[in-house]
Amino acid sequence: MIARALLRWYDRSKRDLPWRRDPSPYKTLVSEFMLQQTVVATVEPYFGRFIARFPDVASLAAANDDDVTALWSGLGYYARARNLRRAAAAVVADHGGAIPASEVALRTLPGIGPYTAAAVAAIAFDARAFALDGNTMRVLARLTGERRPIDLPAARAALHARGLVEVPRRRAGDFNQAVMELGALVCTPRNPDCAACPLARDCRARAEGRAASLPRKRPRAARPVVRVVCACITDGARVLVMKRRRGLLAGTWALPEAIDRGARLRPKVARGLAEAAGVGVAGVAYRGSVRHVFTHRDVTAELFRVDVDARQERPPPSDDRRWVSPDGLAALGVSTFARKTVRLGVGR
Repeated sequence: MIARALLRWYDRSKRDLPWRRDPSPYKTLVSEFMLQQTVVATVEPYFGRFIARFPDVASLAAANDDDVTALWSGLGYYARARNLRRAAAAVVADHGGAIPASEVALRTLPGIGPYTAAAVAAIAFDARAFALDGNTMRVLARLTGERRPIDLPAARAALHARGLVEVPRRRAGDFNQAVMELGALVCTPRNPDCAACPLARDCRARAEGRAASLPRKRPRAARPVVRVVCACITDGARVLVMKRRRGLLAGTWALPEAIDRGARLRPKVARGLAEAAGVGVAGVAYRGSVRHVFTHRDVTAELFRVDVDARQERPPPSDDRRWVSPDGLAALGVSTFARKTVRLGVGR
């Protein structure tokens, strides 16, 4: 059993993280949503602002998607924000405002999969669960000498089973956090610090000299390359932004865009975006390109500034369309990609 050595190490070495101070099931739920595919250093400032605005599950349940997405702006993976709010609403509606303690019940909430359910059950309620994420998989793959690619379902199942066996009857939450912490600080993807590892004596990969080469993963498919035309439609003081309804950035606000169909057609496409929004066009000018690499795609936007014809009345704001100053973007849920396009379009 590795729990004793690992917990001793954790008690000495754990980081002072905001969700570990005065912990609660709600703070655990919020932090685990934010930490999905996002590193701790990025999450920390967002967590503090989020808890200050929504201090409990009831306040979050009463919010709307725009309120939540605005605080999430720049954190990425915006479906998490919407699902977190919906999960809070389900807790209030179906569980009397108390976050459920079991993995099974947690899995019924929006946006909660096996990892998040196990993490919340263990950390918030000390349930004997094991949360399998990138860090914990890497620790266990090296500890057991797992040779199969860890993105194979059979390998993941075997690692989860081994982790669950190791969970102690007491301090299950601390044990889960200890394995995560070990993967983040010592058993890192590159150059693991085996000399500092409390599990070095039990590690098969270290004994075989293969710690740096494990875990294995299957080759990742190349990111698809996407090219779009963006229209920065402006009256000189404000720009027109539209709410995305589908895709990776659904729920966020962005400049109107369309698929790029070649250099010759780009000005016409930009003008068409403005006209489709009901805006009279005084002029169209190319501003340059913006590239942004997302986890699953590589996007390049060809950016055009479209000046509004002052003689025509602008369309009024709606649920899907707003006129905002560039400085007012902070009050909306706007992705880093959208910020880049606006900055280039207005020249600041």
